[in-house]
Amino acid sequence: MASKLLTLTLAILLLPLCLMGQNQQGKYIKIDYLEVNQQQLDRFTDSVIDRLKEIQRDRVSSADIDSWAIYRVLYSGSAYRDYNFVSVTVSDSMSSFDSFNSSFTDAIRLESERNRYAISKSEIWTIRNSLNDNQSEAPSNYMMMDYMEVKLGRELEYQMLEDEVAKPLHEERLETDTMEGWEMYQLVTPGGINYGYNFATGNYFTDLDHIEFGFNEELIRSQNPNVDLMEFFNQIWSTRDLVRSEVWQLIDYTN
Repeated sequence: MASKLLTLTLAILLLPLCLMGQNQQGKYIKIDYLEVNQQQLDRFTDSVIDRLKEIQRDRVSSADIDSWAIYRVLYSGSAYRDYNFVSVTVSDSMSSFDSFNSSFTDAIRLESERNRYAISKSEIWTIRNSLNDNQSEAPSNYMMMDYMEVKLGRELEYQMLEDEVAKPLHEERLETDTMEGWEMYQLVTPGGINYGYNFATGNYFTDLDHIEFGFNEELIRSQNPNVDLMEFFNQIWSTRDLVRSEVWQLIDYTN
């Protein structure tokens, strides 16, 4: 009863602020995880990325996709990672990610044969919620990707907590210029109980220093001074496990 009362109280008190920037809720993203051989890093960043960008720019111009960005994994969430770059493509339709018709995927495979890098895996996500305070055309310099395993049967509860509790806190961070954007993703494919995670959140920052200003006591109490912090966090932790968290640095993009 107490936890339900806490949720209702927070949902009322943490009312959403006015949003700025483009909201991407409802769109799809495809993440390709790339493993680049250390000996090929210079060539990859100097020429291969330019080739991939050229292809993606053409796809944006033809309205096949909305945008594309490539990041270097600055801080990995696993000691056993098998990728050091990630390619993120945004589109209104999953059909844009059909590998049989994707010149981008074909280019990656061709270049990988020549230059010792490969797609370790690919995923398709849907954007369930979105905040954006970035007024520039360029994406944010840094993105923190938090991978969540939401317990079976508690998906709706988890999404409610993100929508009604976490989102207003992120809005406050946007207001204080310690964050540029936030998104919540649900994994479409692949999946299964052994996959390891089924939701994620993306947190966007201008400066690396801002990453440490998360859900601390000061931020939470600024919205609700009388909240029971232990119960607040226990309710969140009961719905999901944080599988891993990593920081990506923007290398190039097109939109």
